[in-house]
Amino acid sequence: MEPPYDPHEPALATFEPRPTTPGFDLRRDSFTLTDLLSRASDAWSRDLGAWVLAMLLYGLIGMGVPTVLGFVWGIFGAFQESGTGGAFQMIDWFVQGLLQVVQLVLGAIFTLGLWAMAMRGLHGQPVTLGILFSQLSKIWKYVLQALTIFAGIVMIVAPILLIVFLAFVGPVDRSTPMDEITDKAGMPLLIAFGILLPLYVYIVAGIAFMQIELAFNDDVGPVESILISWRIARGKRLRIIGVGLIAVLIWTGSAMLCGIGLLFGGPFVTLLVGALYLALRNGADVPLANTASTLGHRP
Repeated sequence: MEPPYDPHEPALATFEPRPTTPGFDLRRDSFTLTDLLSRASDAWSRDLGAWVLAMLLYGLIGMGVPTVLGFVWGIFGAFQESGTGGAFQMIDWFVQGLLQVVQLVLGAIFTLGLWAMAMRGLHGQPVTLGILFSQLSKIWKYVLQALTIFAGIVMIVAPILLIVFLAFVGPVDRSTPMDEITDKAGMPLLIAFGILLPLYVYIVAGIAFMQIELAFNDDVGPVESILISWRIARGKRLRIIGVGLIAVLIWTGSAMLCGIGLLFGGPFVTLLVGALYLALRNGADVPLANTASTLGHRP
């Protein structure tokens, strides 16, 4: 029973509830696939216009510019090589390397930008086209991370190739026909790939969130984001693989609609995987994220 009201007693101070940014309350041990689909669908429908424009820019600039530059240089190089013989080879290697750098930088801009858009949308914040270019300061992190993963792939694949060649092909030189090498090494390589496929899937599931972590957490570096992704995935790889397969099916179905479907299916897949990342990160043994560039606040 409440005590009787005393008019002489000083009134208790009252406080207005402090406004907070809508959060993401799904946690790694309690969410379902339905929860992920619902969060992705809500964020997708709320800012669909911005997502479609972002995907258009990604297609026109992120994918279109490298494709056009490569096509133009291919035509130009064909004429030069036919007239100058091998003298053009060094220039061609340099330009091809430069084109790869351009593609990598554009990939960094749009990949990190799309993940930043997803993080905002899934936290209930408004998503605008400007968010797509909010991660420019992290381009170097993306590039170094990509080079790190490439080096890791080489370290895994190179020994397998070496073992197969030594065991089934033996020494080769420039005069060895490619058909002979393929006939001898093709089936052993296929068998080795099949045997090691579970290992590959295990590794890919572990590093699946490395780029999202870069976009979401301003404090992590290229390698640290890989390690955090690995810790987030610990014990949850089957869920990651399952949601990943669903995302691939949605992406493939969207691409089959003359590519136009990717303007709508692409953002949904991004939000679905982003929702999985946020759910698994909540409750994982990882540091708090500094989300100043995505959500506008620090831990």
